[in-house]
Amino acid sequence: MLRKTILFSMVFFFLFPLVLAPPSRGQDNYTRFEFGAQYSTIRETNYDLQGVNFSGFGARIDWNLTRRLALESQIDFFPEQGVPLPLVQGGQTLQAVFVIRAKVVETRHFSVFGIVRPGLLHFSGVEGLSSQGGLSFAQTPGNYFVLNLGGGIEYYPSPRWVLRADIEGNPYRVPADLFPGGIASLPGKINDTTRLSFGVAYRPGALTEDAPETNVSGKWEFGPLFSAMMLSREGLTDNVRTEPGFGGYASYRFYGVLYLDGDLLYFPRQPALSGPHDGGTILQGLLGLKGGIRRNHFGIFGKVRPGFNSYSAALTGISSTGESAPTYSYGRSNNFVLDLGGIVEFYPKERHTLRIEIGDTHLFFGTRDVSVDGTTESFGGGKMQHSIQLVVGYGWRF
Repeated sequence: MLRKTILFSMVFFFLFPLVLAPPSRGQDNYTRFEFGAQYSTIRETNYDLQGVNFSGFGARIDWNLTRRLALESQIDFFPEQGVPLPLVQGGQTLQAVFVIRAKVVETRHFSVFGIVRPGLLHFSGVEGLSSQGGLSFAQTPGNYFVLNLGGGIEYYPSPRWVLRADIEGNPYRVPADLFPGGIASLPGKINDTTRLSFGVAYRPGALTEDAPETNVSGKWEFGPLFSAMMLSREGLTDNVRTEPGFGGYASYRFYGVLYLDGDLLYFPRQPALSGPHDGGTILQGLLGLKGGIRRNHFGIFGKVRPGFNSYSAALTGISSTGESAPTYSYGRSNNFVLDLGGIVEFYPKERHTLRIEIGDTHLFFGTRDVSVDGTTESFGGGKMQHSIQLVVGYGWRF
């Protein structure tokens, strides 16, 4: 239910206001900097083993590049103690993120914005393997790469004051913890949590008058892509890793600010081991909605794109005879995925586009049958998994 809430919130923040908002005059001016403070929550597990929202506080600084686009940094501290769980959480929590906040709808008194902010997530005491070795465990600090994705609403009671509320998904990369000798004992994963923030900000300095905005031409767009995808692979020796890939994209504006948008990507690196759902190379196809605006020399969009991950060599059978080594058979495994996140475009020339995609690609594995010496065994897909994906491309519009 919580993940569904995040999904529909992102659709609301990125797409619906763009379609429903009537034409209106934006703010007359802005300042280069904003300084704010906020009350925040983060979803974690407490000592009663219940999922709860821990309270915290923090501060943010925005450097407004234009009236719509800003470089934003935010740091939050959550003093409550989470239960130490294997690698994924424990103790107090600190999060620091930085990069982009972009307004997709703007009027004189409010705006709807999206945020794409990579950064660091720190836990003071996760459960990991003891430095003494063996099967003992100990609490240790955990520092993880995190990708903060979401959106929110700002209200402007005056030109210098900002009231703000936002909601984000918070996927983060948890590497495996290894026994001596390189055998994974605690597998890593791409974990996820949820963030809410409510804050106030002040704009010091000189008020800068808004520059006029012009639309960017072109309905069709296509070009090559390079991708890096962080995900958990089946097989203890590979586990969580970053897969490089390449491919292309196409985009078509069919109504106002809505685009039909798709990627086709190939990830050629193969893991050392295969599992029932995952093995070999990956072919990824995504096709869905991109919604946002293009103004002057940049565009900002949210994306909701279903698709597939097709693995070339998932495990289908194991056969062992006598004392000889077992033999393995493999086949293709096709699985549903859902890509959520943001896209930022820059237009260095009239018909050219530099495109950057950042998102959380949700993976849904189904049940797979494996033949073990003639007996069929079923392996469930389990719960939804996350992957963090960065895509960079260069395209042409016409």
